Amino acid sequence: MGFNTYTSTFTENEDGSSTYTINMSDVTTKCMKIDSTDPKEWIDNAIDNKSRIVGERVYKLELDRHLENGTMPSNPTKGTLLLAYEIPVVTETE
Repeated sequence: MGFNTYTSTFTENEDGSSTYTINMSDVTTKCMKIDSTDPKEWIDNAIDNKSRIVGERVYKLELDRHLENGTMPSNPTKGTLLLAYEIPVVTETE
């Protein structure tokens, strides 16, 4: 095991939200502080950027799909279209 250690947990809540907890060792905390004056801000920014990029991509896919199929729901919002998106199931091939 390296010097950089942490544990994390991800729990999906019944309402569709989630809780993500990170416990960083003293060395990992120090490394994060060396790279970023505020590690929480860095982590928040990473989550915000990733979810924004994916959200815009999936929103466009859903919008195009509904327009092509004539299935646009009434009063759609980005949020409702994203929540209605079905995540593809990945299966192993033998």
